[in-house]
Amino acid sequence: MDQSMTSCLDKFSRTFEASARRWELVVYPSLLAFILLAAYGFFLIYTLTTDVNRLAHSMETVVVSMQDVAANMGAVSGNVAYISNNLSTIATEFEDNSDTMRNMLVKMGNINDSMGVMTVPMYQMHHDMRNMNHNMHNVTGPMNVMGGMMPF
Repeated sequence: MDQSMTSCLDKFSRTFEASARRWELVVYPSLLAFILLAAYGFFLIYTLTTDVNRLAHSMETVVVSMQDVAANMGAVSGNVAYISNNLSTIATEFEDNSDTMRNMLVKMGNINDSMGVMTVPMYQMHHDMRNMNHNMHNVTGPMNVMGGMMPF
């Protein structure tokens, strides 16, 4: 019985070692893969927290910039109101000036009419002066003859 027990224990021992070797072929590579995946997971989490930290700082900068924009918008709103008031004043002044411009237009029309009335007599004066010049030219011929006879 001792031998059979010894042979059984020996057989059990060999079977256990073979089984352990098979498990070693599975467990050690799995353990190595787990360690690599855990390291990669840690790297991803670290990178993600770094990116979130940068994003938080960027958002803080954006918030500060937006506050500045909001403050400047208040000033722009005041300036637009001032410009609107000035444009209203200009529009009122143009309304006042439009009556003056209408009066000036009427007076310019009157001047234009007066100039039209004066143009006809000026043309007639021009015509008369031309005729007088022509007549003076015709008269100077006989006067030259008389000038030769007169002693003084």
